[in-house]
Amino acid sequence: MSPDGKMIYVTNLINGMLRTLTRDGTVTATFQDPAFKHDWITDNIHVAATGQVFVFGDNSISQVDTVGKTILNTISGNIANPASVYYNEVTRKLIVGFWDHDNINEFKTKTVPTF
Repeated sequence: MSPDGKMIYVTNLINGMLRTLTRDGTVTATFQDPAFKHDWITDNIHVAATGQVFVFGDNSISQVDTVGKTILNTISGNIANPASVYYNEVTRKLIVGFWDHDNINEFKTKTVPTF
């Protein structure tokens, strides 16, 4: 959910789809990208307190605009099977946990502001 509670973001792991809805359930955007597909049953989305939307698949993490129609940034390479993603607004780093091992990686980001 967006920080202001106006938008709800829902992903479909199998189809690699992101849907953006209003609080009353009206679908305002549908965006499908093979990079959003994830083989593991997990939530594959994180909405930061500052409004950035991150969707991850098996091998990449993408920042999507708040409307849910455009990829703004993508991190790929050395990202296999992410299980959780968190954006730290203070350090501007993505903190990523993985299925395959107990390591947590930090990625410096050049996120696009949403306001």
